[in-house]
Amino acid sequence: MRLLKSTTDPDVCDTDGKRRSTMKNFFRALKLAARFWPSIALATFCSFAVAALWGANIGAFYPVLEVTIHGKSMHEWVDDEIERNRQEVQRLEAYVADLRRQMYAEGVSAARQRQLQMTLADAESQKEQFAVKLASYQRTEPWIKRFVPSDPFQTIALIMAALIVSTLVKHIFLITNEVLVGRVALNISRTIRMQIFDKALAMDRGTFSNFGVSGFATNITQTTDMLTNGLMAAMGALLREPLKIISCLVGAGLICWRLLLLSVVAAPLVGGLLYLVTKRLKAVSRGQLEKAGHYNAVMLEALANINTVQIFRMEKRESERFGQSTKAIRDIGLKFVFYSSLSKPIIEFLGLAMLGTTVVGGAYLVLYQETSLLGIPITDEPLSVSALLVFFGMLIGISDPLRKLSAVYSSIYAGAMAADGLFPLLDIEHRITDPAEPQHVDSPHRILTIEDVDFGYQPDQLILRDVCLEIPYGSTVAIIGHNGSGKSTLIHLLGRFYDPLRGRLAFDGIDFRDMRVEDIRRRMALVNQNTELFNESVAFNIRYGRPDATDEEVFAAARQAHAHDFIVNVLPEGYNTWVGENGSRLSGGQRQRIALARALLCNPEILILDEATSQIDMQSEQLIRESLALHRGERTMLIITHREKLLELADRVYEVVEGRLIERPHLARSAA
Repeated sequence: MRLLKSTTDPDVCDTDGKRRSTMKNFFRALKLAARFWPSIALATFCSFAVAALWGANIGAFYPVLEVTIHGKSMHEWVDDEIERNRQEVQRLEAYVADLRRQMYAEGVSAARQRQLQMTLADAESQKEQFAVKLASYQRTEPWIKRFVPSDPFQTIALIMAALIVSTLVKHIFLITNEVLVGRVALNISRTIRMQIFDKALAMDRGTFSNFGVSGFATNITQTTDMLTNGLMAAMGALLREPLKIISCLVGAGLICWRLLLLSVVAAPLVGGLLYLVTKRLKAVSRGQLEKAGHYNAVMLEALANINTVQIFRMEKRESERFGQSTKAIRDIGLKFVFYSSLSKPIIEFLGLAMLGTTVVGGAYLVLYQETSLLGIPITDEPLSVSALLVFFGMLIGISDPLRKLSAVYSSIYAGAMAADGLFPLLDIEHRITDPAEPQHVDSPHRILTIEDVDFGYQPDQLILRDVCLEIPYGSTVAIIGHNGSGKSTLIHLLGRFYDPLRGRLAFDGIDFRDMRVEDIRRRMALVNQNTELFNESVAFNIRYGRPDATDEEVFAAARQAHAHDFIVNVLPEGYNTWVGENGSRLSGGQRQRIALARALLCNPEILILDEATSQIDMQSEQLIRESLALHRGERTMLIITHREKLLELADRVYEVVEGRLIERPHLARSAA
């Protein structure tokens, strides 16, 4: 078994120059979200609403602090702020007018004029800022006096009630956002699962064997689960959490943007550390997928071959193999947990560094009523205690989304590795495909031809050599040979599970490769030694090739296969009896007779029996042989067998010797 790895994509690389292309397949998964654009649009709106309410809830503490610290009602506070800002505007207007007079006074030197110009520009800027604040308070005043109580305690109670309601609304938006994003991500994952499953069903046997059942099982389950988590993180928290950070940064910037810039001096260092951690997470995620593939292979092999395991008393050995695989996946999982957990303290360090810088700098400005730090202007006027505390609150509000972003990045990188495993698989082109302009062959065909066919599962190890055979419609051909000689391989070519390396197979001179695959296979029915049944009812399994068959047709096919009697008299629920996984509740002979009934119900042009009676008792085989004899001439029968009695049905007998087909007419004559 070979699990498809991200390294199969030439664009996937650990080098810095190709890191963007590593996310290429993940972006392909995100593009699938376009079909769910209404959900994405609503989820995005909810993200903006959550972010806005996140910052607003923190900012709501400013009036609470103002009322609590100064003992004023909101009415008094807004009146005081309007009056204070009006006075500042008036003072600065007078100051600006005085500066203008000084500039244009006689005898003023050029150097003095330049100095006055700079002072004038600064004064006009301050006047503009206070004018903006004054206009803002004047717009707010009617609303405050209309809706906010005049009593300070009632004001605080009202604000806290509004804060509770706002928090409730925020969580409604948050839940809506997560449900919508989860729905889209799960729909995308379901689509990809279906595509992988359909790809497996349509894939040629050679390519399928490169992955194996366990490889597809891993991709359909664990790999797609990783992609789902990555998609949910990318469409949900990756948008929502940065918006919450921006909301808090805007709020802090409105209070004092220069102090905010001072608080993020540690951000580049933290960003570099996060880059190194997430780079390592990618490699660990890739290893996690590889180990998951081996884990599935060991588990499925042991359980699928349980009879072999038990008869050879290898339970302990298989348990050890499974233990080793689970240990490997545990170890790689621990690495993922370790590197994921590293991002949390790094991001918390960023939050602590921002807060610590602000606490020291802000405390200095408030305690000493300064407007600058180390000669660098920070504020136009000294910060109030309330403003500084809300500023602290905004920075603390940044820490929670920062912490969540660490898990988001881990999920996205794991999802990217999963996408690099899934999409290259989906991009594999089928080797067995329909031609652009398929040719039609009448039904039933006249002759099946095998011309100069060479074939091997490995091109340098041929199994069939120069095979030539003509089978007119209605004839019966038997093929014998020792195990491993290539008899079943010839059946694989007839079903077009593979194409020959040289030569061709044809119906009425039309190459199989010039026909639709479905047109070839609908003419055939196969009963092989390793009977494959589905964990459904007996009737379901017999109808499998013809779901529209009536009950009477099902019963007739079962009678022809000599299965009707045991189905009705032995099985507890007759045709409604469930057969178990791969027919585990039936005997080998019962499974083969049900499989034969399934083939006969399809009324195929070519009936292929590959050791189909190997598990049937001699009496049942005789009855089935007589039933098949009744259909001689009505369809082509190709019989692979070691049973001499079945050779009596054959018009011709061939033996596969060293990959070549040699006719044995004496066997047919002696059998006859």
